[in-house]
Amino acid sequence: MGFRLDRSNVAGVLGTLAFFGAWEALSRSGLVNEVMLPAPSTIAQSGWSLLLTGELARHLGASLLRAVLGFVSGSVLAIALGVAMAQIPLLHAAINPLVQMFRAVPSLAFVPLAIFWFGIGETSKIFLIAWGVFFPVWVNTYIGVRDSNPLFHRAAASLGASGWRNFAFVVLPAALPFIIAGLRVSLSVALVVLVAAELAGAAFGVGYLIQMSQQVFRVDQMFVGLIVLGVMGFSADFLFERAVRRLFPWYGAEKESGKKIVGPEGSAAPTVRADPRQQQGGIGETA
Repeated sequence: MGFRLDRSNVAGVLGTLAFFGAWEALSRSGLVNEVMLPAPSTIAQSGWSLLLTGELARHLGASLLRAVLGFVSGSVLAIALGVAMAQIPLLHAAINPLVQMFRAVPSLAFVPLAIFWFGIGETSKIFLIAWGVFFPVWVNTYIGVRDSNPLFHRAAASLGASGWRNFAFVVLPAALPFIIAGLRVSLSVALVVLVAAELAGAAFGVGYLIQMSQQVFRVDQMFVGLIVLGVMGFSADFLFERAVRRLFPWYGAEKESGKKIVGPEGSAAPTVRADPRQQQGGIGETA
């Protein structure tokens, strides 16, 4: 699916340009302190300087590595536990109170404890990100597997599917929309916990850049870090959506314009129109 220059895309570009244009005008107008609210052009110059020196690339690379490792490890564990608890009632009864109790504790509350356990190295940051990612994915996976349509199971059983075949070809596909929704929500959670972990102690990272800029009163560089975080979140969500649509073309197909009915070979299904020459209740004619 290529990029389409439709009205929504144009509106998004115009809205973004209008926002930054108004920001630039406000900063240059003298109504506010330009040091406290630097203009976007000033922020762009600071970001370009950090990019030329390689400092921004080091901070961005460190943050991306932590976010990816934490997101993957937390998601894998959450999907595994969600599936297991939905499929094994005894396991659900045994550990559900503990999981629900830990789910109520904010991820940021574990920052001091994680640093005490693992130090200020990479392990504590990856642990915190994985912890924050875990619960949204776990909840969605558990609900998706638990609430899979019983009609699907009976249809698969009538065709001879049972055991792992029923799980692989019925349960998981039915739960996939829930799992995808949980993963998408966890992308933003990973960035939130990432910044908190880097603010608590790090030598590199976008959160560290923001903290060091605050200590030397470089508000322009603080905005550079904030904009980089926003671009990271937008890019992650965009790439995730594209990857989902590429790997699972049927996902969200009903939202496409026109809402065409797709036939078994991927072509639009033929429409059925009634033959006016036939009596009411007769058989329609395929167009």
